[in-house]
This record gives sequence, C-alpha cells and structure tokens, in this order.
Amino acid sequence: MATQSSWSAFSAFQVFGDHVPMDGFSLVLRLVVDARSTDRVLESRAKTQPNLDPALAQAVLRSSLGLITTGMVAFVYANTQESLVVIRREVVQDVGQSLEVHDRLVSAWASRMALIVGEPVPVVGQVYEFPDIGVVGKALQGCVDSLEEGTPLRTARRLGVQLRGRGQAFHESMLESIEEQTSLLESHSVDMDKLPSWWWRGVAAKLGNAAAGEVELWSELPATGELIQQLY
Repeated sequence: MATQSSWSAFSAFQVFGDHVPMDGFSLVLRLVVDARSTDRVLESRAKTQPNLDPALAQAVLRSSLGLITTGMVAFVYANTQESLVVIRREVVQDVGQSLEVHDRLVSAWASRMALIVGEPVPVVGQVYEFPDIGVVGKALQGCVDSLEEGTPLRTARRLGVQLRGRGQAFHESMLESIEEQTSLLESHSVDMDKLPSWWWRGVAAKLGNAAAGEVELWSELPATGELIQQLY
C-alpha cells in the first residue's frame, strides 16, 4: 500500500465530520483493509486455496470497485490493501455530509466483502479534501508506486501467512532481504513475472454518464500519468 509516511505528507488535508466543504476542492476517501483480519482469513482458507489466495485478493478489488455503483463516487483506484476513492462533488455540500458519505461507503465495502468471502473483513476510512485534482494525482501516484515497490515483500509475506495456516513455520524475520523473499516464493513455485497486472499495480474505475450508469474500468492500469489524466 502507499506507505503511511507518504500519506502523512497529505495530513494537512485530512478532514473530519464537522468540516465545511470548500468550493472547487476534491473530497477523497482512503480505505485501508484491516491487515490482521486479512491474515486471519488467509490462514483459515490456506488449506483449501492456492498460493496467494487470488480469489480473496479479487474479492477485495471487487468490494472497492463496487463503490462506483453507489452514486456517491466519481473514481476508484483499488489494490489488494487499500483504495483511493474520489467522491462526487455534488454529494458533499453541507457540514456533516462528509462523515455520512464516509460511513455509507465503509459500510458498503464491508457488506460486499462479507457477502463475497463469507467472513467479516473490516476496512478503515480517512477523508481528505484536496485543493485540486493535481494533489489527488500525487496521492494516486504514491499508491501505485508504493504497491509496485513493495510487491516482492507483500507477495512473500502473504504466502508466509498461508504457510502458517497450513501448519508450517513462518515468521516475519524470514523475509528481511529480497533474497529471502525470492527464495520463499521460488520454493513454492510462485513466479513473480507471471503475476497479473492487477497484483502489481491495482485496478481502477471511473463513472461516466451517471444517469445512464456508465462505468469505465481498467483491469490493467495505463501509465500512471495517463491514469491521473482520467481524474480531470
């Protein structure tokens, strides 16, 4: 996911339920999947699911992309750990409405995830109000870049959690170097080069004609600069 330090750079833009919406600003909801709950589900499914449990990962993506159908969302970027959700400007105009939207989207995500997976997986939301789309683009860039850079460790750790669920020994200290991460993956026939694009970079969706329910979906993301242009 985008590192907490990268999001800390945007801390001045974080808002809470009693904030007054600013004309021309973009409201963004960051959703972070609860890591401990994900580990728990990974372990419980480990004996019946293939390495990396792609079905669980895709359930997270589907839960995030599904928010585009709520009528409150203009754009969603999603990966297996977090989402960046751009709220439609006309949805939040009065004091308190940002908290209402936050609660409804968090609930919608959790409900969809529980329906798909059959187990509860909490998600935590943070609301930001950015002065222009350019700043939203920087946050989006951070999400994609951090996901790509952390893929070896993220992938090896996910496999390790599954191995623990299968009764095998695993500890975080076993993944301190890229060599250790690669060794674990290769020893269990996980080829990083064959992982799908969405595993490396995530997916995205954009609302088209809202009245017609049109949605544009990117299962393979374009270059980040091109993706950011879709925000305008």
